[in-house]
Amino acid sequence: MLLITNDDGLEDLAAQALSKIGGVSHLTRDPGEALEAVCGAEDLDVVLIDIDQGHHLITLLNAIKTCRQDLHVVAITRDDDKHIKALAYANGVAACFPKPISAVRLATAICKLRRLSPELVAA
Repeated sequence: MLLITNDDGLEDLAAQALSKIGGVSHLTRDPGEALEAVCGAEDLDVVLIDIDQGHHLITLLNAIKTCRQDLHVVAITRDDDKHIKALAYANGVAACFPKPISAVRLATAICKLRRLSPELVAA
C-alpha cells in the first residue's frame, strides 16, 4: 500500500490500522514521488491519499488511474465536505472518509477492498 500524506498522525494511524493486514509498503509526501511509486511498484494494490495536504486532487487521481487502473484508492479528507467527496468518487476513489478516522474503520475498509476478512482487524 502507498500512503500519500504530510500528516504524521495519519501516518501513525495507517501503520496501526494496517499492521495485521500488510502494512504500508511505500510512503511519500510528494505527489511526483507518489506517481513514480504507482507506476513503478507492481506490489501496490491500494493507495491511501490524504486529500487535504495540498495535492491537486483531480490531477493526482487521474494520473494514478491512468497509470494503474487496477489500484484501489482510498481518500481521507479534512472534513465531511460533500463537494470534495463527490470529486473524489467521480475520479475513481473507491472509499472516502473524513478525519478523524479510526484505525479499525480504515483497516476494515481496506480489508473489503482487498477482499480480506474484516475479522483480521480484530484478531
